[in-house]
Amino acid sequence: MPAGLPVQEAELEELLVSRLGVLDETEFARARDLAHRLRIPLERTLVERGRVPYKFLLEQIAESWEIPFVELRLSDVDPAALRTLPADYARAQAVVPFAIDGRELQIAMRDPRDRRVIDEIERRTGLRVAPRFCQETAIRRALLLYSAELREMLAHASTSGAAALRPDIKGQEEQVAVAMVTRIFQYAAAARASDIHVEPFELELLVRCRIDGVLREVLSLPPTATASVTARMKVMAKLRLDERRVPQDGRIQLDLDGLPLDLRVSTLPTLWGEKIVMRVLAGESLPPDLEDLGLSASDYEVFLRNVLRPWGMILVTGPTGSGKTTTLFAALSRVAAERQSLVNISTIEDPVEYTMPRVNQMPVNEGAGVGFAEGLRALLRQDPDVIMVGEMRDRETAEIGIRAALVGRLLLSTLHTNDSTGSVPRLLDMGVEPYLVASTLALVVGQRLVRRICVNCRESVELDAKFVRTLRGRKDYPATVQVLQRLGVLGNGAEPLAGARAFRGRGCAQCLGSGFRGRLGLFELFEVDEPLREMIMTRTSGAHIRAAALASGMKTMFQDGLAKALLGETTIEEVLRVAM
Repeated sequence: MPAGLPVQEAELEELLVSRLGVLDETEFARARDLAHRLRIPLERTLVERGRVPYKFLLEQIAESWEIPFVELRLSDVDPAALRTLPADYARAQAVVPFAIDGRELQIAMRDPRDRRVIDEIERRTGLRVAPRFCQETAIRRALLLYSAELREMLAHASTSGAAALRPDIKGQEEQVAVAMVTRIFQYAAAARASDIHVEPFELELLVRCRIDGVLREVLSLPPTATASVTARMKVMAKLRLDERRVPQDGRIQLDLDGLPLDLRVSTLPTLWGEKIVMRVLAGESLPPDLEDLGLSASDYEVFLRNVLRPWGMILVTGPTGSGKTTTLFAALSRVAAERQSLVNISTIEDPVEYTMPRVNQMPVNEGAGVGFAEGLRALLRQDPDVIMVGEMRDRETAEIGIRAALVGRLLLSTLHTNDSTGSVPRLLDMGVEPYLVASTLALVVGQRLVRRICVNCRESVELDAKFVRTLRGRKDYPATVQVLQRLGVLGNGAEPLAGARAFRGRGCAQCLGSGFRGRLGLFELFEVDEPLREMIMTRTSGAHIRAAALASGMKTMFQDGLAKALLGETTIEEVLRVAM
């Protein structure tokens, strides 16, 4: 989070306590005292301890000022407006001129009530300023657009769908590599990429970014650039330049004109050179709120009920990249907010992706002999109430964690299984005793991520006839219809699918031509009740456990995805891609 909003404590108290009533005076005072003790912005403790969503807080502040709030997407920024102010001045004042309407210049500002800055901009531009309140990180991201090369890359991506460019940069080899690597990082930050892939081949050095879960081409460089570009990245990650035969791991921490960026770097020797993959961790990231994950109302109620249990085990399952860690931290954030300072929350992670105040976070260090099992054993001697283990990889970790949950602690962790109910046979196959699983397992959340349709270019289309035939041929078709009717997605007529529509994104500048912007989760919540505990005790097969869970009302990931597709949140194709 940026270092403080331009708002006084008294204003926040008046807004949140007196006007909106989202907090009482005691809760606000507790958040204020914590902010003073930790010397952090008050809004941070309000968000993380006061259960106030950050975007909601920004919108309400703007409304109280009677100034519009803008999220400021990069596609909102008009280059003509950007040219009205010098880049150095805009960066120094944390402002972005993003639109011109006649003689009015719309300015995104961190502090839209700063009359001095507004008067100075009007004097410089000769235009009347219309201030807009905007989050500082969005402003810092938009300021990257002062780079004409970055604007060209983004424009190419929105029109062709693949920004494969061979840039014309002249100069010394080292200077070219520095400029090229900086441009790659700027693109990743601007496009909100989660990963950067630098892949050497015989005829090119290909740079791709994973955006909303899908790899997109960014740059195609000549193969002669491979050595200098990879060397530059290895220097920044503090890796050995003379070692090209074995994989290496490192880390890069950047500040792109005030926008922090944290990258985990991994190199891999290939036939044509070293491939580099970087996981992008935005330095300003906050753990998401539970409401932002995409859970339906009924699933949210089940999830929240179990997260606030005093003891037991909650698992999140799914493949790599399915958002398991994000879900765990959303749960931890809610536990911290609900229980305030009454519990000791500890985690062991590989690596630490989100930092949380007053949560003891321990990174795995295999080189020092500290894996998940060793770290968990040490954590249990630290008097924890809530424990989060990044992953249950082996029997030892699972048994230690489960025994901890058996004696009055809440344990949260992840497991690699194809669905939620598959967690039971997986734990038993790892060698955990059935009575331990049955006694502690409270909830398993199976999940996948799908791309969210861009709301700016979304349109409805008829259901594909082939898909309808496939859907009707599924064994779970009657149950799926019942679930969708219960959710209010389908009607109760003789032909349930009559009148149902699907949705898609046409592609626009806001979504870089893809038709998608952002992602949301598809969920399958397996809540363990007494009949299911008895089945676990008797080592009942996974298929029978799943059948019993479905009979008791469990909604599958496919059914959850289909409901979201028919409501216009994602496409049928996305659901079939991850949850067929």
